[in-house]
Amino acid sequence: MRSVLFAALLTLAACATMPESGPSLRYADAASRGAWAALLAGHPSEAQVERATEDWSRALGDSFACRVPAGQVINASLVGALEIGAMNAAHSRGGEREVRDGVARYVMTIAQLAAARRDPPSESRCEAMRAWAPRIADEGRETVARARRNGLMDDDYSLLLGLIAR
Repeated sequence: MRSVLFAALLTLAACATMPESGPSLRYADAASRGAWAALLAGHPSEAQVERATEDWSRALGDSFACRVPAGQVINASLVGALEIGAMNAAHSRGGEREVRDGVARYVMTIAQLAAARRDPPSESRCEAMRAWAPRIADEGRETVARARRNGLMDDDYSLLLGLIAR
């Protein structure tokens, strides 16, 4: 029985590290649920962390450039910061402190994206971002709230990002 359970856990962990298309909430959700869930989320490779960071940064940067309502982009940004922080912690096999540090680092990246003045991408990309930002913010709302309750994120991040986005 133990070997079956162990094999099932290994299978889940292996599936969790498979590449995905576009930004996801896998690691954010797992980290917000605690150490056991984070362990089951798997161990992403450095390439997966880099690709996820690029995907989130591109989506958030394009959302800012497309002038998606700031509140929607800020809320999506908080989800992204938690996902990137948790993914970095999972990659380095770190714990809550590494998640918090990773979130703080990525919030600074988001602040740079918000402050950057750049031309918007194509109209079709902007339409996609206008649909994506509120959807990902809604999907991650409970995850971010749980992470805050568990001490993985500061409450001040949304205020900071909101001020920068103006």
